[in-house]
Amino acid sequence: MTDEVAVFIDFENLRYGLLNNYGQEPSFQPLVEKAKKYGRPSVMRAYADFGEHPPELTRQLQVFGIEAINVPVKRNIYLKAGKSVERVKNAADMVLALDAMVEALKADRDQKSKVFLLVTGDRDYVKLVTLLRNRFGQRVVICGVPGSVAGDLVTAAGEADPIEVEPPVPADKAEVKRAIVAMIRKGPAPLRYWTLRIIDQWCQNDRNSIPGTAKDRRDAIGDLRSEGVLVQQQREDEKRGTVWETVIGEEKAGDLGYID
Repeated sequence: MTDEVAVFIDFENLRYGLLNNYGQEPSFQPLVEKAKKYGRPSVMRAYADFGEHPPELTRQLQVFGIEAINVPVKRNIYLKAGKSVERVKNAADMVLALDAMVEALKADRDQKSKVFLLVTGDRDYVKLVTLLRNRFGQRVVICGVPGSVAGDLVTAAGEADPIEVEPPVPADKAEVKRAIVAMIRKGPAPLRYWTLRIIDQWCQNDRNSIPGTAKDRRDAIGDLRSEGVLVQQQREDEKRGTVWETVIGEEKAGDLGYID
């Protein structure tokens, strides 16, 4: 066992790999325990534009001693064939790779051996992995979500220690929808009004006791919209101007049995 472990988390790859494949949000305590198998975690960092993710996840990172490195997404609007097109540029992977290289340079300077635990499955990190192994002689372990890890990445590292994922228990769709409707009808306090984004964030917060996995809850929100239970309407906000508010279509919700 080596003395130190450097953990670098591609947060979006981790989170969306779990959501898309298993309908689950990430849990960070098992990840920290996994790192401890290899030695003492000296660096633990997660990279993303955290403004794009529920605040609860950032708080959980802090609780388990993982530094959240915020890398804002850059959005550019340009015209193409007379239509506005948005181009999104995410530099989180580049910042992660640079930080990992700095850590490898420090280890090389101090003649230390480290384990680099890379929490990702993205093939774009193959070059980083080969540099860490071949140029700096460090051990690299790929810790990705099963079903979303590139084979070339594991081959380049020579080792993989996948994230353990328990199969989700299927949720009753109607029960999930009733819980969401009840949460919204209770009121958005301390908020002034609901938006779809806030509804999603509140649904993913375990304190609100919405049953099912994260995917179950998001699917239920989509179903409620298509069923006409969640209705968007414009309202005036004193700070933001005209905004889209989301309200319950009471009659439709009653007809579908979501209101007792």
